Amino acid sequence: MEPLTDVTAYLWHRLPLILLFGCGYLVYQLMAATRITDGFVSWALRRSRGRASLVLFYVIAASAALSSFIPNTITVLTLIPVLKRLDRDFARQGVGGMTTVLMCSAIYGAAIGGMGSMIGSPANAVLFAALDLFDVAGRDRITFFNWFLWSVPLVVAFVLAAWFVAAGLGLPGAARHVVADMACLGAGERADARQRYGARLFWLYMGYWVLEAVARENLAWFAPLSPVAALLFAGLFLYLLFVRPAPDGLARSGPLLAPGDLLKSVPRRGLIFILALAVLFGVVHWTGLDKRAVVLAGELLRGDMSPWTLFLLTILAVIFLTEVLSNTAVVAAFFTIAFYAAKGHAMDPLPLMIGVGVASTCAFMTPIATTSNALAFGEMRGASLTRMLGMGLVLNVLGALLMTGWLGWVLPLIYGR
Repeated sequence: MEPLTDVTAYLWHRLPLILLFGCGYLVYQLMAATRITDGFVSWALRRSRGRASLVLFYVIAASAALSSFIPNTITVLTLIPVLKRLDRDFARQGVGGMTTVLMCSAIYGAAIGGMGSMIGSPANAVLFAALDLFDVAGRDRITFFNWFLWSVPLVVAFVLAAWFVAAGLGLPGAARHVVADMACLGAGERADARQRYGARLFWLYMGYWVLEAVARENLAWFAPLSPVAALLFAGLFLYLLFVRPAPDGLARSGPLLAPGDLLKSVPRRGLIFILALAVLFGVVHWTGLDKRAVVLAGELLRGDMSPWTLFLLTILAVIFLTEVLSNTAVVAAFFTIAFYAAKGHAMDPLPLMIGVGVASTCAFMTPIATTSNALAFGEMRGASLTRMLGMGLVLNVLGALLMTGWLGWVLPLIYGR
């Protein structure tokens, strides 16, 4: 009975975290069902006024903002139709070569957004499981709110770095003096009552978890009540989504979400590319190549080196392994490697393990790195693999330096003993 009691106590203690991720999944469903994402993308891209370099910036920024709260693949799905229309518009004005840089901008933003919030990437859920498994000191100080303290500046820096790479290395010279016709984005209709209701529920979700984090950090009496409060909030959230009638929209009435909304389709060409990717990963895993690659990378992290060098080499190893292997397999192995490598170098393992989780989202280089990369490359006909590899390589290195410098400095300040 004792193991069962321990598991029950652990699940009860971690119930707020479980419900945070569960309700986060429903948040992305409500955003997709109300098409808030489409409206946000159109609003953001209109800010560019059709200037090619600014179009790339707003594609990256909008993609990063969306993928902080919804899956990367859904973000890319939202952007692909818009990117295709923009690509055709530039082509009509005699500007070729925009396909690859538009595609890469969406991929960059989607990957960057994965580090933007605790629910931005599945790797974050694996991170918390690994922190609990190894009983890492300081893990209970990580909250939905203080995650933003370090992630938002990092996301902003990454967006600027990605824009520098996309506009500096990928933008055709002929596009620098061409203004796209932003009429391809539609007329910019105002949100209807149903969309405004969905937006209010999004801010309700954000507001509760921010307040919950602040209360748990500053009110000693609240911590034991946090699982009960999270359960009550989750019940209310489910009621507002699936039971309570929402205001009538342009094409729908009744509750905001229905069970059918939980099923989303994927474009055919993108799906074929993703299935091929799954087969490739299956073969790699069956032959044991992924395990051998991770073990080899772990061996390279042994020996005497400074903490900063260990941090940088670990981040680089995770980034480049993620480009060719399943990121789930990479992070699952590297959380263990990072923990023991940090202990062996007298480092706090918490910042290094968070760094591994963040680095696993930074797949900028290859179309096989993530399903969102595969989807974008499969759907954007004419994209250049060579240009994608070259630009992604530069951003991978810049990103590793950014993460090492920022995370190595700020995380001990926020979560240190």
